[in-house]
Amino acid sequence: MPGYERLWRRVLAVAIVGGPLGYAVGSILIPSVHEDGATSIAANAAANPITNAVHLVAYVLASFLLPLGAVGLAYLAYARAPRLATIGGLLAVVGWLPFSALTALDDVSMAMAALPDSGSYATLLDRFANDAVMGGYLLVYVVGHLVAYVLLAVALRRAGVIPRWAAWSMLVSSPLTVAAFVVPGRPIVLGDVALALLVIGSIPAARAMATRHRLGH
Repeated sequence: MPGYERLWRRVLAVAIVGGPLGYAVGSILIPSVHEDGATSIAANAAANPITNAVHLVAYVLASFLLPLGAVGLAYLAYARAPRLATIGGLLAVVGWLPFSALTALDDVSMAMAALPDSGSYATLLDRFANDAVMGGYLLVYVVGHLVAYVLLAVALRRAGVIPRWAAWSMLVSSPLTVAAFVVPGRPIVLGDVALALLVIGSIPAARAMATRHRLGH
């Protein structure tokens, strides 16, 4: 295998598992999840500054790796499941691109929490987080990446790239993520479980990317 091909395969392999891992770490450490402005600012003000900074760094890294990882997953499945791989890959890339904007929203919340009289910025944060631009980003993010991982899991299994358990692990992560926000009481822990399943399911795909010599073999 030429050196340049070995390099980009390793980059994609890291992205396939590193993106979900960074997302999982950031989500475990995040002070608040989709709360109103006052609650988000108060949670950031009370949070440990080190773990809060780690959450933000993990999200920033994930925002770069997740779209790359989606390309890698689609590439792995393309030879034997071209339609599913193409649709799933495009949805995943488009769905993950707004993650940077959503990460910036966390950064804004942290910055506001560090200012004097931080509670006075709650209305501004609410307006910013709920305006048409951020709402559009959130909608594309939710629909795009959740549907994509169902399609990519099926495509990867159909292509024989990952074992059945890994495909199911990846696929189940999407409905579990939805359940974390629609089940009464909003058990956010379901979102953490979903991300853990996505990381676990991505490991065989990352290994295949790093070790397979040819597309579809």
